[in-house]
Amino acid sequence: MILLVAGLLSCNLGTANADPLMVQVFDKWLYASEINAVLPEGLDSSERILAQNAYVDRWIKENVMLHEAEKNMPADLQIDRLVKDYKASLIMHQYEKSVVETLLDTVISDQELETYYDENKSQYQLEATIVRCHLIKLPKSLNDKILKKIESSWKSNKDSDFRDLVSLSNNYASTYYLSDSIWYKLDVISQEMPQGSINFNAIRNNKVFQMTNDEYYYFLKILDIKDKKEIAPLAFIEEQASRVILHKRKIALLEKLKRDLYDRALSRDNIKLFAQ
Repeated sequence: MILLVAGLLSCNLGTANADPLMVQVFDKWLYASEINAVLPEGLDSSERILAQNAYVDRWIKENVMLHEAEKNMPADLQIDRLVKDYKASLIMHQYEKSVVETLLDTVISDQELETYYDENKSQYQLEATIVRCHLIKLPKSLNDKILKKIESSWKSNKDSDFRDLVSLSNNYASTYYLSDSIWYKLDVISQEMPQGSINFNAIRNNKVFQMTNDEYYYFLKILDIKDKKEIAPLAFIEEQASRVILHKRKIALLEKLKRDLYDRALSRDNIKLFAQ
Protein backbone atom coordinates (compact mmCIF):
# COMPACT_ATOMS: atom_id res chain seq x y z
CA MET A 1 0.00 0.00 0.00
CA ILE A 2 2.76 2.48 0.90
CA LEU A 3 4.61 1.88 -2.39
CA LEU A 4 1.39 2.31 -4.35
CA VAL A 5 0.63 5.54 -2.49
CA ALA A 6 4.15 6.80 -3.14
CA GLY A 7 3.65 6.30 -6.86
CA LEU A 8 0.28 8.02 -6.84
CA LEU A 9 1.48 10.97 -4.83
CA SER A 10 4.68 11.54 -6.75
CA CYS A 11 2.69 11.54 -10.00
CA ASN A 12 -0.49 13.39 -9.01
CA LEU A 13 0.15 15.95 -6.28
CA GLY A 14 2.05 18.25 -8.57
CA THR A 15 -0.28 17.96 -11.60
CA ALA A 16 -2.42 20.71 -12.99
CA ASN A 17 -5.68 18.98 -12.00
CA ALA A 18 -7.78 21.24 -9.82
CA ASP A 19 -7.88 18.82 -6.89
CA PRO A 20 -7.24 15.20 -7.84
CA LEU A 21 -8.69 12.38 -5.76
CA MET A 22 -5.80 10.44 -4.23
CA VAL A 23 -7.33 7.64 -2.13
CA GLN A 24 -10.72 6.11 -1.43
CA VAL A 25 -11.51 3.96 1.60
CA PHE A 26 -15.08 2.65 1.51
CA ASP A 27 -17.19 5.85 1.32
CA LYS A 28 -14.38 8.24 2.40
CA TRP A 29 -12.25 10.22 -0.06
CA LEU A 30 -8.92 11.97 0.33
CA TYR A 31 -7.97 14.74 -2.10
CA ALA A 32 -4.59 16.24 -2.93
CA SER A 33 -5.53 19.61 -1.39
CA GLU A 34 -6.17 17.95 1.98
CA ILE A 35 -2.73 16.34 1.93
CA ASN A 36 -0.98 19.54 0.85
CA ALA A 37 -2.72 21.49 3.62
CA VAL A 38 -1.09 19.45 6.39
CA LEU A 39 2.46 19.17 5.03
CA PRO A 40 5.20 21.35 6.60
CA GLU A 41 6.80 24.00 4.45
CA GLY A 42 10.42 23.81 3.32
CA LEU A 43 10.57 20.09 2.55
CA ASP A 44 12.65 18.92 -0.39
CA SER A 45 11.08 16.50 -2.88
CA SER A 46 12.18 13.30 -1.14
CA GLU A 47 11.15 14.56 2.32
CA ARG A 48 7.81 15.69 0.89
CA ILE A 49 7.07 12.25 -0.57
CA LEU A 50 7.93 10.60 2.77
CA ALA A 51 5.65 13.01 4.65
CA GLN A 52 2.85 12.49 2.12
CA ASN A 53 3.18 8.71 2.36
CA ALA A 54 3.11 8.81 6.17
CA TYR A 55 0.00 10.99 6.23
CA VAL A 56 -1.87 8.91 3.63
CA ASP A 57 -0.94 5.63 5.33
CA ARG A 58 -2.23 6.96 8.64
CA TRP A 59 -5.40 8.31 7.00
CA ILE A 60 -6.12 4.94 5.37
CA LYS A 61 -5.68 3.00 8.61
CA GLU A 62 -7.81 5.45 10.61
CA ASN A 63 -10.65 5.34 8.08
CA VAL A 64 -10.59 1.55 7.83
CA MET A 65 -10.90 1.51 11.62
CA LEU A 66 -13.64 4.16 11.52
CA HIS A 67 -15.61 2.12 8.99
CA GLU A 68 -15.44 -0.93 11.24
CA ALA A 69 -16.40 1.15 14.29
CA GLU A 70 -19.41 2.61 12.46
CA LYS A 71 -20.59 -0.89 11.50
CA ASN A 72 -20.41 -2.00 15.12
CA MET A 73 -21.82 1.12 16.73
CA PRO A 74 -24.40 0.27 19.42
CA ALA A 75 -27.95 0.96 18.32
CA ASP A 76 -28.66 2.97 21.47
CA LEU A 77 -25.61 5.22 21.11
CA GLN A 78 -26.92 8.79 21.02
CA ILE A 79 -24.25 10.05 18.64
CA ASP A 80 -26.01 13.34 17.86
CA ARG A 81 -26.24 14.11 21.57
CA LEU A 82 -22.58 13.23 22.07
CA VAL A 83 -21.54 15.42 19.14
CA LYS A 84 -23.69 18.28 20.43
CA ASP A 85 -22.22 18.01 23.94
CA TYR A 86 -18.67 17.81 22.59
CA LYS A 87 -19.24 20.83 20.33
CA ALA A 88 -20.63 22.79 23.29
CA SER A 89 -17.62 21.88 25.46
CA LEU A 90 -15.22 22.99 22.72
CA ILE A 91 -17.02 26.33 22.30
CA MET A 92 -17.07 26.89 26.07
CA HIS A 93 -13.40 25.98 26.41
CA GLN A 94 -12.41 28.38 23.62
CA TYR A 95 -14.49 31.20 25.12
CA GLU A 96 -13.10 30.67 28.62
CA LYS A 97 -9.57 30.58 27.19
CA SER A 98 -10.19 33.89 25.41
CA VAL A 99 -11.60 35.50 28.56
CA VAL A 100 -8.67 34.31 30.68
CA GLU A 101 -6.10 35.54 28.15
CA THR A 102 -7.81 38.94 27.98
CA LEU A 103 -8.81 39.60 31.59
CA LEU A 104 -6.67 37.53 33.94
CA ASP A 105 -4.21 39.62 35.95
CA THR A 106 -0.95 37.66 35.90
CA VAL A 107 1.07 40.04 38.09
CA ILE A 108 1.76 38.56 41.52
CA SER A 109 3.20 40.84 44.17
CA ASP A 110 5.83 39.78 46.70
CA GLN A 111 3.29 40.42 49.46
CA GLU A 112 0.76 38.11 47.84
CA LEU A 113 3.36 35.37 47.51
CA GLU A 114 4.43 35.77 51.14
CA THR A 115 0.82 35.70 52.34
CA TYR A 116 0.11 32.54 50.35
CA TYR A 117 3.31 30.97 51.67
CA ASP A 118 2.51 31.81 55.31
CA GLU A 119 -0.95 30.29 54.96
CA ASN A 120 0.09 27.16 53.06
CA LYS A 121 3.73 26.40 53.83
CA SER A 122 2.86 23.26 55.80
CA GLN A 123 1.90 21.70 52.44
CA TYR A 124 5.43 22.14 51.10
CA GLN A 125 7.58 19.62 52.96
CA LEU A 126 10.82 18.92 51.15
CA GLU A 127 11.27 15.52 49.54
CA ALA A 128 15.03 15.98 49.22
CA THR A 129 17.83 18.01 50.77
CA ILE A 130 18.33 21.44 49.20
CA VAL A 131 21.13 23.97 49.58
CA ARG A 132 22.07 27.53 48.81
CA CYS A 133 25.66 27.52 47.68
CA HIS A 134 28.45 28.91 45.54
CA LEU A 135 29.99 26.44 43.13
CA ILE A 136 32.69 26.89 40.49
CA LYS A 137 33.94 24.09 38.25
CA LEU A 138 37.03 24.93 36.19
CA PRO A 139 38.76 22.89 33.48
CA LYS A 140 42.13 21.48 34.46
CA SER A 141 43.61 23.11 31.34
CA LEU A 142 43.12 26.59 32.85
CA ASN A 143 46.39 28.50 33.08
CA ASP A 144 47.88 29.06 36.52
CA LYS A 145 47.58 32.85 36.45
CA ILE A 146 43.81 32.77 35.98
CA LEU A 147 43.45 29.97 38.51
CA LYS A 148 45.30 32.00 41.16
CA LYS A 149 43.10 35.05 40.49
CA ILE A 150 39.99 32.90 40.96
CA GLU A 151 41.36 31.34 44.14
CA SER A 152 42.17 34.77 45.55
CA SER A 153 38.72 36.16 44.76
CA TRP A 154 37.07 32.99 46.09
CA LYS A 155 38.72 33.41 49.50
CA SER A 156 37.99 37.13 49.74
CA ASN A 157 34.97 38.68 51.46
CA LYS A 158 35.10 41.93 49.48
CA ASP A 159 32.21 42.81 47.17
CA SER A 160 34.63 43.93 44.48
CA ASP A 161 36.41 40.57 44.56
CA PHE A 162 33.08 38.75 44.34
CA ARG A 163 32.19 40.75 41.23
CA ASP A 164 35.57 39.76 39.77
CA LEU A 165 34.83 36.14 40.68
CA VAL A 166 31.52 36.25 38.78
CA SER A 167 33.23 37.79 35.76
CA LEU A 168 36.07 35.25 35.77
CA SER A 169 33.64 32.36 36.21
CA ASN A 170 31.56 33.59 33.31
CA ASN A 171 34.66 33.58 31.12
CA TYR A 172 36.43 30.41 32.25
CA ALA A 173 34.21 28.09 34.30
CA SER A 174 32.57 24.97 32.89
CA THR A 175 29.83 25.38 35.50
CA TYR A 176 29.21 28.01 38.15
CA TYR A 177 26.43 28.87 40.60
CA LEU A 178 27.06 32.16 42.40
CA SER A 179 23.60 33.37 43.41
CA ASP A 180 22.96 33.80 47.13
CA SER A 181 19.19 33.40 46.83
CA ILE A 182 18.67 30.31 44.63
CA TRP A 183 18.14 26.92 46.24
CA TYR A 184 19.34 23.75 44.52
CA LYS A 185 18.66 20.10 45.20
CA LEU A 186 21.75 18.58 46.78
CA ASP A 187 21.70 15.86 44.10
CA VAL A 188 22.21 18.53 41.42
CA ILE A 189 25.25 19.90 43.23
CA SER A 190 26.62 16.42 43.92
CA GLN A 191 26.55 15.58 40.23
CA GLU A 192 28.82 18.55 39.49
CA MET A 193 31.41 17.48 42.06
CA PRO A 194 33.78 14.46 42.08
CA GLN A 195 31.78 11.26 42.42
CA GLY A 196 30.80 10.44 45.99
CA SER A 197 32.47 13.52 47.47
CA ILE A 198 29.35 15.49 48.39
CA ASN A 199 26.42 14.17 50.42
CA PHE A 200 24.39 15.34 53.40
CA ASN A 201 26.91 14.13 55.99
CA ALA A 202 29.77 15.83 54.15
CA ILE A 203 28.07 19.25 53.99
CA ARG A 204 26.75 18.95 57.54
CA ASN A 205 30.31 18.65 58.84
CA ASN A 206 32.02 20.99 56.43
CA LYS A 207 30.85 24.06 54.52
CA VAL A 208 33.81 24.86 52.24
CA PHE A 209 35.37 22.45 49.75
CA GLN A 210 38.24 22.82 47.31
CA MET A 211 39.00 19.71 45.24
CA THR A 212 40.67 18.59 42.06
CA ASN A 213 40.81 15.53 39.83
CA ASP A 214 42.19 14.75 36.38
CA GLU A 215 39.61 16.95 34.64
CA TYR A 216 38.56 19.85 36.87
CA TYR A 217 39.22 22.17 39.80
CA TYR A 218 36.22 22.41 42.14
CA PHE A 219 35.24 25.18 44.55
CA LEU A 220 32.13 24.72 46.71
CA LYS A 221 30.81 26.82 49.57
CA ILE A 222 27.58 25.81 51.35
CA LEU A 223 25.60 28.88 52.48
CA ASP A 224 22.51 27.17 53.90
CA ILE A 225 20.92 23.71 54.13
CA LYS A 226 17.33 22.47 54.35
CA ASP A 227 16.99 18.74 54.87
CA LYS A 228 14.11 16.63 53.56
CA LYS A 229 10.91 16.80 55.62
CA GLU A 230 11.66 20.42 56.52
CA ILE A 231 9.41 23.17 55.17
CA ALA A 232 10.64 24.41 51.79
CA PRO A 233 11.66 28.07 51.70
CA LEU A 234 9.52 30.39 49.61
CA ALA A 235 12.29 30.97 47.08
CA PHE A 236 12.35 27.23 46.32
CA ILE A 237 8.59 26.89 45.70
CA GLU A 238 7.93 30.36 44.29
CA GLU A 239 7.18 29.15 40.76
CA GLN A 240 4.85 26.44 42.03
CA ALA A 241 3.12 28.88 44.38
CA SER A 242 2.66 31.36 41.54
CA ARG A 243 0.93 28.71 39.43
CA VAL A 244 -1.46 27.93 42.29
CA ILE A 245 -2.28 31.62 42.82
CA LEU A 246 -2.93 32.13 39.11
CA HIS A 247 -5.10 29.01 38.95
CA LYS A 248 -7.21 30.28 41.85
CA ARG A 249 -7.53 33.66 40.13
CA LYS A 250 -8.61 31.93 36.92
CA ILE A 251 -11.29 29.91 38.73
CA ALA A 252 -12.55 33.04 40.52
CA LEU A 253 -12.62 35.01 37.25
CA LEU A 254 -14.66 32.35 35.45
CA GLU A 255 -17.05 31.92 38.38
CA LYS A 256 -17.66 35.69 38.45
CA LEU A 257 -18.21 35.68 34.69
CA LYS A 258 -20.84 32.93 35.02
CA ARG A 259 -22.63 34.82 37.80
CA ASP A 260 -22.57 38.08 35.85
CA LEU A 261 -23.87 36.47 32.67
CA TYR A 262 -26.57 34.67 34.63
CA ASP A 263 -27.68 37.88 36.36
CA ARG A 264 -27.71 39.75 33.04
CA ALA A 265 -29.75 37.05 31.30
CA LEU A 266 -32.17 36.94 34.24
CA SER A 267 -32.63 40.72 34.30
CA ARG A 268 -33.36 40.73 30.56
CA ASP A 269 -35.94 37.96 30.94
CA ASN A 270 -33.84 35.57 28.84
CA ILE A 271 -34.29 32.78 31.40
CA LYS A 272 -37.74 31.27 31.73
CA LEU A 273 -38.68 28.42 34.05
CA PHE A 274 -41.85 26.52 33.27
CA ALA A 275 -43.84 24.63 35.88
CA GLN A 276 -44.11 20.92 35.27
